Amino acid sequence: MLALQGNKAHVRGRLLLIAAVLAWPAIDAFAVDCGGALGLGSDNVYRGISLGGEDPSWILDGHCRVGDGWIAGAGASRVHLAGRRPGAQLSLYVDRNWQFDDDWRGKVGIVHYDGARRGRLDGLRYDEINAAVGYKGFWRASLAFSPNASDLYFTNALAPISDGAGKSHWAAWAETTFHQPVSGRLAADAGFGLSVPGGKGESSYRYGSIGLSYSIADVNFYATRIWTDAISWQYDYLGSTFVMRLPSRAEWVGTIIWTF
Repeated sequence: MLALQGNKAHVRGRLLLIAAVLAWPAIDAFAVDCGGALGLGSDNVYRGISLGGEDPSWILDGHCRVGDGWIAGAGASRVHLAGRRPGAQLSLYVDRNWQFDDDWRGKVGIVHYDGARRGRLDGLRYDEINAAVGYKGFWRASLAFSPNASDLYFTNALAPISDGAGKSHWAAWAETTFHQPVSGRLAADAGFGLSVPGGKGESSYRYGSIGLSYSIADVNFYATRIWTDAISWQYDYLGSTFVMRLPSRAEWVGTIIWTF
């Protein structure tokens, strides 16, 4: 979602080339360990934005370890953007993971997102490079960058009202999360993030979450309160410039995820 409207194929080609170079040491390896996840939530909230239209949403993930520290996978989730029929966002990703010692671990990865239909216009088609570091499963910090994110991705609470809704530019995100066991299988979770869209007229926004999680074998239950800062968006329509402002919002989201 850098204005790369006319050079998207070139940019995507460069990103895929980077992914191929990163994955080269694992090309001759074969998958030795596969897994995945299946989940259902009361909404699909991603980086503070409701992609599920505040409706029940499913999520799927499947991945395989394809070498020492290398993981490749695919995912899908239900989306319901304003003015659209319910659909799905798809993703393909490659991660390189490191276990630095008993306490610290890190990873770098590359992801390609797309929509099941109308991916570019709906702001669901973009590429991303990310990196993360974590400590003992208690704390995690991550950075992500996209050279071709879309305006509509950040403001999908609004129906598309101009041809400019799908224009591309750079975007960046920074997040940190905490996970603290409380008693037995019960744990407390908290997170905070900052989104910095590079589009003309778009404002940065903050988002955060706090909640509880409970695990039974391979099934995890989450009850989370998610807060998103106010978002403003400037757009041109019929020769005039308008500014939209979405007020800050908060909602409870319940999720159940089975990992296998």
